[in-house]
Amino acid sequence: MLKFPMYTFYNPIKSMKLRYSKSNIRTMKNITKILFAGALALPTLGTAQVNVSITPENRNAVVEEWTGIYCQFCPTGHIAVQSAITNNPGDVVGINIHEGGYANPQAGAPDFRTPDGDVMAAPFNITGYPSSTLNRRSIGGSQTYHPAGTNDADKVPTIIAEMSEVNMHITATVNVMTRVLDVNVEYYYTANAPNGTNYMYAGILQNNVEGPQTGGATYNPGAILPNGNYNHMHMFRGYLSAVWGDAINSTTMGATQIVSYQQTLPMDINGVALDIANLEIFAFINDGDQSAGDILTGVAIYPTLTGFTASDEVIFESANLDDVYACEVGAQTASPTANIRNWGSNVLTSATITYDVNGGTPVVMNWTGSIAPGIAEDVTLDPITFTPNAGSNTMNVSIADPNGVADITTDNSGSGLFNASMTSTLASDYTVTVNLTTDRYAAETTWELTNSMGTVVASAGPWANLAANGTTTQTPVDANISANECYTFTIYDSYGDGIDSGYGVGSFSVEDQSGNVLTSGGNFTSVDFGLFKAATDASINEVIFEEVSIFPNPASEVLNVNFSTEANDFVVSILDLQGRVLASQAGSKNVTFPVADLATGSYLVTISTENSVHTENVVIK
Repeated sequence: MLKFPMYTFYNPIKSMKLRYSKSNIRTMKNITKILFAGALALPTLGTAQVNVSITPENRNAVVEEWTGIYCQFCPTGHIAVQSAITNNPGDVVGINIHEGGYANPQAGAPDFRTPDGDVMAAPFNITGYPSSTLNRRSIGGSQTYHPAGTNDADKVPTIIAEMSEVNMHITATVNVMTRVLDVNVEYYYTANAPNGTNYMYAGILQNNVEGPQTGGATYNPGAILPNGNYNHMHMFRGYLSAVWGDAINSTTMGATQIVSYQQTLPMDINGVALDIANLEIFAFINDGDQSAGDILTGVAIYPTLTGFTASDEVIFESANLDDVYACEVGAQTASPTANIRNWGSNVLTSATITYDVNGGTPVVMNWTGSIAPGIAEDVTLDPITFTPNAGSNTMNVSIADPNGVADITTDNSGSGLFNASMTSTLASDYTVTVNLTTDRYAAETTWELTNSMGTVVASAGPWANLAANGTTTQTPVDANISANECYTFTIYDSYGDGIDSGYGVGSFSVEDQSGNVLTSGGNFTSVDFGLFKAATDASINEVIFEEVSIFPNPASEVLNVNFSTEANDFVVSILDLQGRVLASQAGSKNVTFPVADLATGSYLVTISTENSVHTENVVIK
């Protein structure tokens, strides 16, 4: 079970500290709405009950979740809210609002905030992130709670077991050519509402928005895309109604109305593309004014896309082939992806995709699948073998024959770039040393050294933070490497700002025993890495350790190390995973270490000479 603090509170030094001034005063939509293009129409009202049920129904849950891309524990809320939606289909509406300091983007990061979201946050007195409300009611003495508890018995299960005073029904369409959104929300009161005035809210969400998210890989790994970015769901994009809703003045049993909204959608919001194929429209009725509860019920729907000019049409959107990192130039085999969009009114079930790398021998793939109208999907292509150039490379893709008919798009092709890095760095011996200087936030830093099979040869971290800005030189770690093998050193920063970003000048390097630097750095975001190769044994005077026996393993009282070697000078040591020597003995090929006082866990045993190190993992239980 995951452990997390009740809130991610603002770190006054390291976190994004800017918060926006907000007004608690209801403001007319035609003054404040700046996100959507075109003239804003006031809601159109109808009075006849058409689609909404007149039979009393259970209440639906509405979760308003405040979050941000730099909030480390916000993914715990994302996964809980999505679980509530998935496990209670049609009964839960999730509204993910990016707002506050943790949503304030650094240079180059996307801005997922909205003016409506900023206005809404102030009356709820949000003091920590993530935070959420459930139908805007007070639960356990507080209106806001950590969204990771959304599925607790006193929250969503309680809400959806209650009878609602009002039923709702929603329809929505988007014309793909004009981007005009039409929404109809119908309600019927099956009982008297507690208050004589209620408020109708209607707004826009967007799913599958790619972007960064601190803590995503740790707390919601299912949302991590193949390229390492995070897939944001139910992202709030703005209201169609007034920010604090449109008044409903008749709330007694039998009151009914159809409320219609129309808006021309922009291509983007704050530079973030508004993909009409990934929209979700929501509406809810609040019995209180502004932040006052309770929300009586809510609904959400994916709008129907209309206005297609062809029955069968496919559009190339993008292509991707992962960067190549190798210790030497040679043929590579990879499975690229192409993003294609169905721009016809029929479901796309087949297409011909032709692709090559750098103009080389093309691969023709007869793709089959199912993509709904308007939707763009990543298609995994058949493997292609190619020899990359060092540096920039191009993958060319063309698409034709949607559903077996001629495509009306005349030039349906494009390309994607990828890089190939070929290292010629050679270690001059069979031992490398990892040197690391961490910044103030050493608890965010870990590293690992892996071979070509992905096996971890050595690792270390995290360490304790400092009380103020500064650096700590961590204990160097020696690792044994094998001849003619390719190794990858990878360093991670869980916060996403590396070890040289203003909190101390941190750095790392991997060196061989001759002092040659194989890879180094310090200024990165979430991850950095470097490759190097061990030279062939013809150039190294390697000491061979044979008949190595370490027993018992796991051990609890004593650990025995036996081996044979031609060397005369050697040391046998036990180290922890941070490279600290806990015990050592020199000159004996039969060593017994007492280990009863060691903590349970994994350790390293090394047999080392001046030129060689043999390393094995042991477990103390």
